[in-house]
Amino acid sequence: MYNTKKTYWPFILLFDLIGNVIFFWTKLRGKPETVNKVLFIRLEHIGDMIMATPVFETFKKSNPKCEIHVLCKKLTMPLIKNNPFVDKIMTYDAPWFIRRSPRSNESLSKLIKDLRKEKYDVVFEMHGDPRNNCLAFKTGAYSVGYACRGGGFFLNKIVKYDNKLNMVKQNLRLIKNFCNEFIYKTRIYTNGSSVNSALRLMKKYRLSHKGFIIVNPKSGRIEKDLTNEETAEFINKNKSVVVVITGSKEEIEKNSVFDNFPNVINLTGKTDLLNLAELVKHAKKVIAPDTGIIHIARAVNTPFDALYKTTDRRRWGY
Repeated sequence: MYNTKKTYWPFILLFDLIGNVIFFWTKLRGKPETVNKVLFIRLEHIGDMIMATPVFETFKKSNPKCEIHVLCKKLTMPLIKNNPFVDKIMTYDAPWFIRRSPRSNESLSKLIKDLRKEKYDVVFEMHGDPRNNCLAFKTGAYSVGYACRGGGFFLNKIVKYDNKLNMVKQNLRLIKNFCNEFIYKTRIYTNGSSVNSALRLMKKYRLSHKGFIIVNPKSGRIEKDLTNEETAEFINKNKSVVVVITGSKEEIEKNSVFDNFPNVINLTGKTDLLNLAELVKHAKKVIAPDTGIIHIARAVNTPFDALYKTTDRRRWGY
């Protein structure tokens, strides 16, 4: 029924029953005849954004005159800032999706006001969170999204959420009534600055093209992380090759335990998303739990080994 813990279902069901009575009229609104400007709401994490890139490309190629805007968090904005299929990016660090950094003081009311000024024809909500659905409703546009976590009554069109589908295919179902041909390849577009930064890093640490592997032990969620023992095992299994350890600035201390391995170069906290993507392009392989770097590897065509401890490979794997 709902894509949440079952203990929440009775409360979500009650919420939806009341909401459907109050907002019954939302389903009476028809799809707009012409679509000149759309917004995609993608406020979640790195992997979510990368797996959304086929949607932007598909929609733009099917509707070349349509202006495509994306609302995302500041962390993921670099992943699409060079994307030729995205015309405008707006950022908002939604407090309900903040994990590791202090909560934002950004004004939600100002955001809604700015979104309403854009006069979107359609807004696509890509997560199914009831707060996101409410945000889509507040834009005043025809809204399309999921009801998998409740709050579907805010939407004009509900798309069935299938938790057995790979997320790329699931996201493309949102736009099936607006497009004819579908693209499934995820992409990251870097720039000259990112390329040069990665090359300087490789030169500094004497890393050769396809001459090193990357191990990214942490994910931001302890239940998904590689243990130190598992990471050490991967390092020891690859003694004949340089192992580059990567991670965020918040993981510098945790990853410092691997500094004593003779074949390790620890670059934790020393890359941003785009030069990490360039570095991944040059790697022989990436080893990590189900986290952002796995999706980066897929997007730049680098082989990877992903460990799915608490997540479903069918949904987040390739």
